[in-house]
Amino acid sequence: MPMKKSEKQQEIKASLLEDMLSFITYTPNRESDILAFMGQYQKAERECRPPILEHLRACMDGGEYPNPYAENYHYTPEDVSTCGTILDEYTASLAAAVGNTGAISECVRETVCQLNALDEKCDHYLIDTWRRERLCSFINTAAEQAGLAPHNDHTLQHRMW
Repeated sequence: MPMKKSEKQQEIKASLLEDMLSFITYTPNRESDILAFMGQYQKAERECRPPILEHLRACMDGGEYPNPYAENYHYTPEDVSTCGTILDEYTASLAAAVGNTGAISECVRETVCQLNALDEKCDHYLIDTWRRERLCSFINTAAEQAGLAPHNDHTLQHRMW
């Protein structure tokens, strides 16, 4: 049985959000974590080294220690959730705008502007090239289903990502 258009859109959204989360999901690996703490120690100012050594010792001894990569994350699970909310609000606003090309175009513009602001908040790390393509597909497909001309990138004039 073929997938319905809305189911396909939800699948695209879920895949996109899952990808975003995968980049900030930490799975402890003592060997890698020891190397990460050692690198932090080498780069740290002298006064910042004692706590790094404590984390390194805990890691080596099998104790509890913080995520050594957390400083490198440019966005949070909350940012990913916000992205999902923006996309949900987009599809809901399109449902109210079906057939009204002006209203549909405004939904696209508003959604892209919200995503621009979110990506900027995340230092432009949230939306990479792969995610940009998925977001454009999601937004454009939904806009076309609601009544905009097909085979156009309706996001291009508004997006910063």
